[in-house]
Amino acid sequence: MQVKAKLYGTLGKSVPGYVHPEGIIVEIPDNGKVKDLLSALRLFEPEDVVVSMDGRVLTRDDQLRDNAYVNVMQRLHGG
Repeated sequence: MQVKAKLYGTLGKSVPGYVHPEGIIVEIPDNGKVKDLLSALRLFEPEDVVVSMDGRVLTRDDQLRDNAYVNVMQRLHGG
């Protein structure tokens, strides 16, 4: 299945060929979950990102829909 993702913060710099205005189409297994998307994007530190779909923040185990639009945002840190 396919998911279209937009990456925010500096995340796009770690994905070859990523162009922010267009996003990126990612192939994940059928009935794929957020953790499958993060793995396909090679974002192996999931605690550093927040993923949302349809205005709702998702967990690593939430299932995605085929052809869904998702936002993958870098978690903000500060002090």
